[in-house]
Amino acid sequence: MTTTDPSPITGENMSTSPPETIGLDSSVGAYVSQLQRRFLSGSDPAARGTLARLRQAVDEQPGDTPEVWQIVLDVLPEQFIGTRDQPTRGEWAAHVALTLYGVHQQGNQSPMHAPGTSFGTSMGRLMRERPSAKSRYDALLTASHFTGRRNYLRTLVGLLSTDGIPTDHGRLALDLFRLQSAAHKDRVIRVWGRDFYRAFTTRTTDHTSA
Repeated sequence: MTTTDPSPITGENMSTSPPETIGLDSSVGAYVSQLQRRFLSGSDPAARGTLARLRQAVDEQPGDTPEVWQIVLDVLPEQFIGTRDQPTRGEWAAHVALTLYGVHQQGNQSPMHAPGTSFGTSMGRLMRERPSAKSRYDALLTASHFTGRRNYLRTLVGLLSTDGIPTDHGRLALDLFRLQSAAHKDRVIRVWGRDFYRAFTTRTTDHTSA
């Protein structure tokens, strides 16, 4: 299905844009942590089914799959839930972060949601092992549209899954919310860049001094 970029914040949705301190990251993070515990226990078939549904919806728009849409709406603080036809920035952010977790946890019996580990840190760790993937990360940072960023995220999270490198999906949701705002996207990219540098150079420094 063809996806569209979230609408810019204008008119009604500008006046109702929620404060970022409401807790988008903590709400998504709490849900993912609970789902992760249930899945890793190995005794909860419903958790496996939920992960499969999230994973299958990774290329869809918010609302395309009723079960996943209900999860998104249950997780989101009310201030992020829209009143018009198009998904809000918060709905997009939660949908993408949650469905990417479904991709990330696939095939892993260790936790792929790690509170406090930024996406930039995870990318730095990944590039130490897969330097050829750096061009995809650079393309993610320079993409001019949210849809483009989402496509690169899908590929990069798949690599994180393959290599067993975790990230904080709650924090990723907040970053995705901010990336949809011209006023905040540069901040996200700067923070990711700093975290990437620290994670990437730590191993290099260790090897150099060994």
